[in-house]
Amino acid sequence: MKDDFNNKGKLIFRILFDSLIVGTFAGLFSVLYRFVIMKMDFFRKNLYSEFNLKSILVLIILAIIISFVIYILLKWAPLSGGSGIPQIRGEILGKFKMDEVPTLTSKIVGGGLGNLMGFSLGREGPSIQMGGAAAKFIGKAIKRPPDEIKYMITAGAAAGLAAAFNAPMAGCIFAIEELHKSYSKFVLLPSLVASIVANYVSFVIMGAETSFSFFVTKSLPMKLIWVAILIGILTGIVGGVYNYLITKFQDLFKKINSKFLKYALLMGVTIIIGFTFFEGTGGGHGLLEKMAKGQFPAKYILAILLVKLFYTTFCYGSGVQGGIFLPVLVIGGSCGALIFSILQNNFGIEEYYVNFIILGMSGILASVVRSPILSVILVSEMTSTFEHLIALSIVVMVSYYVAEILKVAPIYDTLFERQLKDKNLLSPKERELGDYSIFEYTITDGLKFIGKTLRDINFPKHIIIMSIEREGVEIVPTADDIILYGDKVTVLVKAEDALEIDDFFKNE
Repeated sequence: MKDDFNNKGKLIFRILFDSLIVGTFAGLFSVLYRFVIMKMDFFRKNLYSEFNLKSILVLIILAIIISFVIYILLKWAPLSGGSGIPQIRGEILGKFKMDEVPTLTSKIVGGGLGNLMGFSLGREGPSIQMGGAAAKFIGKAIKRPPDEIKYMITAGAAAGLAAAFNAPMAGCIFAIEELHKSYSKFVLLPSLVASIVANYVSFVIMGAETSFSFFVTKSLPMKLIWVAILIGILTGIVGGVYNYLITKFQDLFKKINSKFLKYALLMGVTIIIGFTFFEGTGGGHGLLEKMAKGQFPAKYILAILLVKLFYTTFCYGSGVQGGIFLPVLVIGGSCGALIFSILQNNFGIEEYYVNFIILGMSGILASVVRSPILSVILVSEMTSTFEHLIALSIVVMVSYYVAEILKVAPIYDTLFERQLKDKNLLSPKERELGDYSIFEYTITDGLKFIGKTLRDINFPKHIIIMSIEREGVEIVPTADDIILYGDKVTVLVKAEDALEIDDFFKNE
C-alpha cells in the first residue's frame, strides 16, 4: 500500500469499490441482528407476562442455559464483549486482533439471548463491530494490503451504525469523530459509500422508514430557547453519572472471581427487573416510542430514568454482548420528558412535547460519547427532524461542557483505555494485519511542533513521513521541511506504535 500512495487516485478508486461490498455485508448483518432483537423482544414479553412459580422456574432454567452459552462465546471470542466500538478503534490502531467469524457469531447469538432475558443493552455497538468484522473478513478474502483492510474496517463500522439506525450521515461522522478523531478522505469517502449502501440494504429488507416514528412538527420558538439550556444541564449531569457508573460496575464484576456468582448476580437482577419494571428491560426502542406518543406522569418518567440509568450500566459492566446507544437515548428522552412535565403547567409548552424528548436524546449522547456533531446528526436522522438545529446545537454544547466540567471522560475513550490494560485482549504483534500502518493527519492549531522542521521534531516513536499535502499540492518531504498549520501529513508507523503516534498528532 505504500507504493499505492504514490497513485492516490487508483487507491481511492479501489477502496471505494471495496466499500460497496463492505456496505452490502455490513447492512445484511445489521438487518439480521435487528430482526433477531425484534423476535427476542416478542418472546421476552411472553416470558414475563405472568408472575407465578412456573414462570420463575422457566426463567431460572433459561438463565442457566443462556449464562453458559454467553460464557462460552466470550471465551471463544474475547473481543466480542460489550459494545464493540472500543475494539474497532483498537483494531484500527493495531492494538487488538479481532477473529471475524467468532466475533460475528458471538455478537448475534450472545446479544440475541441477552435481549431475550431482558438485558438493557442496544443494537448499535454490535452492529458497528459486526460491520467492522465483516469488512476485515472481506479484506482478507480478496487479499487487500493490511493497511487497506483497516480503512475497510472503518467503512464497515460506519455502515453498521448507518444500517442499525437508518442514519448514513451519522455513520460517516462516527468514523471521523469517534473512530479516527481526524478528517481524512481515506476515512470519509469509503465510510460514506458503505453507509449509503448499508442503509439501502436496510431499506430494501426492513422498509424505507426512519428509526423512530416520532418527529418535530413545530420548532421551539426563540423565547423558549432557555429550555434547551435546562435540558443540556440535566443531560450533562446524568451523562456524567452514567459514565461513572459503568466504570464502577465494571470494577464490581471484576472483583467477582466466580463465573457462577457473576452470572447469577446478572441474571438475578435481570429477572427481578423483568417482573417489577418490565419497561426497563431490553434496549428501549418501544419504550421511547410510547413515551413520545403519550405523556407519562412525572414519577413514572423519573422511574424510567433511574431504572435505565442503573440497570443499563449494570448490564454493560458485566461485559456481556450489547451496546449503549439505544438505552442512553431512552435516558436522554426521559430527561427531556421530565423537564417538560415540570414546566408544562406554567409556560404553555404542550405542543412542544416531542421537542423535549428529541433534545434530551441529543444532549445525553453529547455528554456520554462527547461527539457533538454525531449527536446532532444521528438524532436528526433517526427522527427525520432537521427543523430545530439551533435548539439541538445549544443542548449538545451545554451538555458537552457540563460533562467536561464534571471531568468525566468520554465513555468510549474510558472503555478503550481499560481494555488496553487487559493484557489478554492485546494483540502480540498483529502479524496478520501487517507490521506497519499508514495514517493521514490534518495538522490543527495547538500542536507544539507546528513551525518546526521534521529534523527538529521529537516524535515519540520512529515514523516515516511519506508525504505532506499543503494547499492542494503534495510535497515529498525532506528533513528540512517545516510542518505548518493545515498540512495533511501521511505517515508510516509500526502497528504496535500506532496509538502513541495517534495521540501525538492529535495532542491527546
